[in-house]
Amino acid sequence: MILGIEGVSCVGKTTLAAQLAPHLDRPAVIPCYYHASPDPTRLPAPEPFTAEHQLANIVQFLDVEDLRLARARHALAEGRDVILDRTVDTLLAHAHAVGRMHGFDCDNQARHLVTGRPVAMPDLTIVLTADPDVLARRARLRKGMPTIFYDRHFSEHFNAYLAHPLAPTVALLDATSGSLDDLTARVLDHVRRHQAAQHRSGPAPRPHPLKEAS
Repeated sequence: MILGIEGVSCVGKTTLAAQLAPHLDRPAVIPCYYHASPDPTRLPAPEPFTAEHQLANIVQFLDVEDLRLARARHALAEGRDVILDRTVDTLLAHAHAVGRMHGFDCDNQARHLVTGRPVAMPDLTIVLTADPDVLARRARLRKGMPTIFYDRHFSEHFNAYLAHPLAPTVALLDATSGSLDDLTARVLDHVRRHQAAQHRSGPAPRPHPLKEAS
């Protein structure tokens, strides 16, 4: 299966991915767009002020998605699970949030760009949320973290998009309640329930978890 982990920066996606890995089938953990990029310094600034700039940024990130997709395909061909540290819904959530903060709306155009290309679409996406004050404290420990990534309004708009993402199945979990072990157990419970539901429903109509977004 492909398991996606979503949420704003500093919410604990990468930490959770590492915790989940031993419990899945030899998973390939595919890093976020920044770490998957051959040259992160060439990625666009996180806060464009026009719809045109935001759409151009998405095109750049979709080039990185091509690399992530290739890694996912390779892992699945080997019979391994895949964990995505951020999914393509991140690109749309970011566009939605930045647009709301700066007075433009390119949601439909952004969705058209994303759905026009093949992507690694999760079977199940876990969306992590956290208290904004907790996120701000964590962000201060990360040198060079752009302030927009832990802005309270950005987080609100980002999470609002994730209430209606491209991903077919989503579970929302509070990452600040309970321990990391508790969070891992809750995620694994969602994974098992999803797998059981898939097993009961029989073979899916699509040939593989990798598909074009729709």
